[in-house]
Amino acid sequence: MKIHDITRPLYTGLPVWPGDTPAEFGFANTKAAGHAANVGRWRLSAHTGTHADAPFHYNDRGAKLDELDPALFVGPAVVLDVRGHATLTPGLLARHDLGGAPRVLFRTDTWTDLRTFPARWPVFAPDAPAWLAARGVRLVGMDVPSVDVIDSRELPIHHALDRAGIVILENLDLAGVAPGRYELIALPLKVRGGDGSPVRAVLRPA
Repeated sequence: MKIHDITRPLYTGLPVWPGDTPAEFGFANTKAAGHAANVGRWRLSAHTGTHADAPFHYNDRGAKLDELDPALFVGPAVVLDVRGHATLTPGLLARHDLGGAPRVLFRTDTWTDLRTFPARWPVFAPDAPAWLAARGVRLVGMDVPSVDVIDSRELPIHHALDRAGIVILENLDLAGVAPGRYELIALPLKVRGGDGSPVRAVLRPA
């Protein structure tokens, strides 16, 4: 069975959100230096690379990472091809077959030069989260760094998704993934009190 790895790699120098913690990976101990084992060490934001947002990230009363049901991140999903659209409206989404899937991943192919953090990307219309929730969607995944625009302070789409009971995956790598139905596995780390976590996200054909 083919597995689609839809995770962006983590590495030192990975472009991150402007002003966020730089991503660094190195070794605290190495065999070459006489230690018993190679021991890696990370320094990075919880929102680096492909990651899950806990509602606490943008809502002080929201659920923290370890309070989320892991079942949200595993199960039937549909990939939609929305390339070429700057705003994801209910009218646009209605043209696609969600197939009753509770997890919807949006392929925009917006971030193509991975050496530079993008300045703009598609976002949902304000009424799209409620439209998705009314059709049973519990998770959305984007192949861009955020569900809001880069200079947003109020994060209206994050909050609209929260009100709709929809959790968020960001910065997926959906290049080359055909539209259709899959099984998603994208479990975040169980970080006590956490606001987010990198994930290893994969798709299996349904």
